Amino acid sequence: MSNKGNRSCAKNVVEERISNNKNLGEFIIKIRTICTIVVIVLSIGLVGCVNKDMDVTSPLVFYGESDTWTGTLYVEQSQNDGENTFQVNQLSNLTYKGDFEKISKRQIDEDSIPVHSSFEGVMRSGGNSSQIQETTGRNKSSSHSDEYATKDDEFKVVVEWDNKKETFIMTFNEEKTSKAQRLDKEEALRYFYEPQK
Repeated sequence: MSNKGNRSCAKNVVEERISNNKNLGEFIIKIRTICTIVVIVLSIGLVGCVNKDMDVTSPLVFYGESDTWTGTLYVEQSQNDGENTFQVNQLSNLTYKGDFEKISKRQIDEDSIPVHSSFEGVMRSGGNSSQIQETTGRNKSSSHSDEYATKDDEFKVVVEWDNKKETFIMTFNEEKTSKAQRLDKEEALRYFYEPQK
């Protein structure tokens, strides 16, 4: 009887282990299935985020002024197909607000007054001019910018000349944007190269 009892006990242990292994196997299969589903859902979500079409308004015009200068930033932009990069063209315009005839005469009679300006924008721009001009326009473009402009953006302008420095902020300008949207591209660029006051 003890042999029979031992065999019966051993048989029960073996059956229990087999049953436990089946349960463990089923558990592992369930975990693998759940993990696979989670990975697929996350992958689909990430792909959807990466290739999301943005609402990119174009063109946008930002404007600001200080006591002596006005700054205008014209931004033309579009999203590159299927990418999170943008084609951005921007034109910055710095306009002298003072009596330009008077400052021109001073620059002729005396020395020219060099000007250094720095424009924030989707892409930073700036430059130097050997003298004060009524208006100075600079064009900058990029085919693969990670950034684009929105109506909520603000851009800082710093102008230094004749041992003076002025800083001001350009904000979205509805009136100038509406005008730019009514003009064709060439007319808009011509307009923004003119003095902006």
